[in-house]
Amino acid sequence: MSFIRSRKVLALLNLMLVAGCSSTADMFPPAGNNPIEVESIPSGAEVYVMGEKVGLTPLEVSHMDVFPNTYPKEKESMYGRITLKKEGCFDYTRTVSGGVSKSGLQAKLDCAQVNPAMSSDASRGNQTVEQRLDKIKDLLDKGLITEDEAKKARERILNEL
Repeated sequence: MSFIRSRKVLALLNLMLVAGCSSTADMFPPAGNNPIEVESIPSGAEVYVMGEKVGLTPLEVSHMDVFPNTYPKEKESMYGRITLKKEGCFDYTRTVSGGVSKSGLQAKLDCAQVNPAMSSDASRGNQTVEQRLDKIKDLLDKGLITEDEAKKARERILNEL
């Protein structure tokens, strides 16, 4: 008798689960169906996803472009990241989180310090080469620059010696 009752309860739970899943799917579409809005100040920055240029800001980017099902191993560090590049500005890279997926990416690019006039020895103050290299490592560790950007910056500093 309890075996029959258990089967009825199990069947009822399965029915509730199926009914619940079908109704919530309509209310909460998967994130992949909604594009990620990418904006920048200043606008007109190049947008890169998985190392490929996909357009200029403002732009909508597909979740499937940012989170592809398959990709080459050498692009693993780019998975889930959007990079903005604009001449005269530092590159801006951001990992796409749930918040970015929902509200979009609004990036304020740092363009003041890339100005060639600012790159003179006088503008760096009294920083030693070691301090400048430590700053690059710190930016890399915080995820504010990519490995490639860090490598280029290190090379630039060492070439000034």
